Amino acid sequence: MARALFVMEQQVGHRTYYQNLRRFVDEDSRLDAAWVRVSYKEPGGFWERLPVVSANLRGALRGRAQVRAGLMGAGHDFAFYNTQVPAAMCGKLARQRPYIVSTDITPIQYDQMRFYGHRPDPPGPLKAYKHRVNVETFGGAAWVLPWSAWTRDSLVADYGVDPARIAILPPGVDLGLWMPGGERPQGSVRLLFVGGDLRRKGGDLLLEAFRALRQSAASPELELHLVTRTPVAPENGVLVYADMQPNAPALIALYQESDLFVLPTWGEAFGIAAVEASAVGLPVIATRVGGLTDVVVEGETGLLIEPGDVQSLVDCIRRLAGDAALRQRLGQAARARAEARFNARQNARRVVDMLMGMGG
Repeated sequence: MARALFVMEQQVGHRTYYQNLRRFVDEDSRLDAAWVRVSYKEPGGFWERLPVVSANLRGALRGRAQVRAGLMGAGHDFAFYNTQVPAAMCGKLARQRPYIVSTDITPIQYDQMRFYGHRPDPPGPLKAYKHRVNVETFGGAAWVLPWSAWTRDSLVADYGVDPARIAILPPGVDLGLWMPGGERPQGSVRLLFVGGDLRRKGGDLLLEAFRALRQSAASPELELHLVTRTPVAPENGVLVYADMQPNAPALIALYQESDLFVLPTWGEAFGIAAVEASAVGLPVIATRVGGLTDVVVEGETGLLIEPGDVQSLVDCIRRLAGDAALRQRLGQAARARAEARFNARQNARRVVDMLMGMGG
């Protein structure tokens, strides 16, 4: 049996991807899979106790130690890295076996987006060195699997990756869990937002649009449901959920009971929450940024606006909230697109197929 090592970052969106991918890969009898979870932290660990080292450097050193331990103990035939960062950290050690890199964003795109609390390196030797390492890491992969066309284009233009070694393969969701529910509750049109960082994900803009709509006599009655870690002051018509976990039944039920999913984010590498909404048959209003343009098809599965355009957000919500037939048509198309492109079981099988094709 072929042996594969999966090196998986554990930030919020990537943790969800790890959970979904592991569930279906572990069911595949063709592989003996070992898993390395890269959290970039270990409470009470050696690196974490060094006060003279910056938090970013401590995280990098911890991550490198986690990856090295996995690479040296696995005895694997080939490896799968999500993202290129763990592979780049370990250099030649990571490239000793054939490998695949999956990623939602390239480092250059990450610098350009200027979100996630990230500060790009200034021009100079360090920046040039990091770029060279990333070029080598992407260039040495048997396959590079961007989550979206947006990321694919950067891989080709900014890192010189051969398009023949690129296959767009987004994360999926378990379509047996994430599926349309029964009849949605009657009464107010329920708007759903899911984003840990309320401001970066555009939740503050959504609140502004929601207030404007509630003050308009021409708008239907609305409720706004916010799933976020950010504290939100109590407000009439706004319900906040601070303790939802990925793939939890309560979270899925909240999607199923909603009428419209809204994600007016300022910046987004991909947007798994929009995929989840599509899978349960919700039309999606989102911003035209990053990989979201692969998830939402304008006029077919939802509506796209420009970042920060509150008036367009108001207009789109009013349009969909007031037209149940349009919501149903867009929602059905969104579910069909999820079945075709965002099926976690199917996409995990493709990963295993690619690994098996590398030999071992």
